[in-house]
Amino acid sequence: MIIALDKYKRPLGFLTERRCRILMERKRAVLYRVFPTVVILMDVDARTIPDLPSFRIKIDPGSKYTGIAIIRNDTDEFVYAMQIEHRGDAVRAALNKRKNARRNRRSRKLRRTRKQILPEAGYRRAKWGNRCLSEKDKRSYDSSREDGWLPPSIRSAADNVISWVRRLGRWINLTECSFEAVRFDTQLMEDPDIEGEEYQHGTLFGLEIKEYLMEKFGHTCQYCGGKSGDPVLEWEHMRPKSRGGSDRVKNALLSCSSCNKDKGNRTPEEWLEQIKARLPREKGKRKELDEERVKLIQKVIDGKPQGSALRYAAWVSSSRRYLEKALFGIFGDVECSSGGRTKYNRTELGYPKEHHYDALCVGTVPEKGYHDRTNGYYLYAKAAGRGTRLRGHLNKCGVIATKWTDRKKGFFGFQTGDIVVAEVPHKTPKPYKYEGRFVGRVMVRATGSFDIKTTDGKLVTVKEQYCRLLQANSGYHYTMKRAIPLGH
Repeated sequence: MIIALDKYKRPLGFLTERRCRILMERKRAVLYRVFPTVVILMDVDARTIPDLPSFRIKIDPGSKYTGIAIIRNDTDEFVYAMQIEHRGDAVRAALNKRKNARRNRRSRKLRRTRKQILPEAGYRRAKWGNRCLSEKDKRSYDSSREDGWLPPSIRSAADNVISWVRRLGRWINLTECSFEAVRFDTQLMEDPDIEGEEYQHGTLFGLEIKEYLMEKFGHTCQYCGGKSGDPVLEWEHMRPKSRGGSDRVKNALLSCSSCNKDKGNRTPEEWLEQIKARLPREKGKRKELDEERVKLIQKVIDGKPQGSALRYAAWVSSSRRYLEKALFGIFGDVECSSGGRTKYNRTELGYPKEHHYDALCVGTVPEKGYHDRTNGYYLYAKAAGRGTRLRGHLNKCGVIATKWTDRKKGFFGFQTGDIVVAEVPHKTPKPYKYEGRFVGRVMVRATGSFDIKTTDGKLVTVKEQYCRLLQANSGYHYTMKRAIPLGH
């Protein structure tokens, strides 16, 4: 679908590719933006149209990828989809590299004596007060971290989401928003009666806890570590419910069906004693399985099961308030949902596992699903930066060689990151290496020899004289990708 604006650049709605092509051939529409594709209808005024359609944006944020889906409110049509790839890992790697270089310099043996540097430690103290300081250091330094502070890698991903919501809001009449605010409904897990008996024992009963266990324990049985070979994983009560156990998350564990059946109505301590008693009589694979069970059950008893860091859930929890504050400031009211509900909706509707389909299933969904009008394609935007923030780089000695002088970024009217079209003609008798028409993101050089990375990933080198600007640098590399059809 193509985003349409009126002649005053006010949002109208969406056009099909065929309709847009006809209007552009008749000179009634002009291209305004390439990615995402936006056209201006030259003879249309939005103020003269009484019932313009309104749309809902659905967001599934993540630490590395974020899915966005746009729904038409009156018809429940799925009209636009996109995925954003964040550069949080690149930001984190650059900051860690500089941090290690600073630490190396401070601990390096210099010509000055240790007493001249820092008598009690032997190295120079950090100059800035924006680090995670101890209580002792806080007396000497004033921390610059305010309430709501986020690490640069997380802040980068969250800002990407907010900037795209505001950008799409300028071109599309967005009136409502659905947002996956939490990975798991932790309040429900801690207090099963927080929203009443009907909710707890309805269609979502046990879903949040099951998804939490899957994420926390890495889809692995905590009693055998997957050694049984049983692929069926179940929500297991460490203390059986028949013996006073509860449905709380503290009493929940992830177990394969074989281990759960073998454990039966026993506590982990009783089951461990039974396995130790039968172990001398066993042989082969059965003995290897029970030996592994003895090790892992003891860890469960000690309160040290094999858990994971829940990186994604931690990212969502840390950035939730920042994103919620920004989205509530834009829309006034936002529908917040959990990741467990998103998976439940996607499973019930039979949608494939893709980020924009996850966004489509955030919050409330119609019983029969959505009518897909995206033509099977979605916009993939990879954050690449603008090349202005990090100017200091490490040399071979580990020293940050910083040049704060303004550097020239543009050459021949282009700068790195611009989207251009290059039409290279056929030349005789010595033809060019690359001939034809190329569209993509450009990397400029002072020599006039530009590199263009096309939408299909091909890298070509052309002269600046054959290039024409389509869209200025926005900090993203764009690709139109084919989506898995709904129902597959």
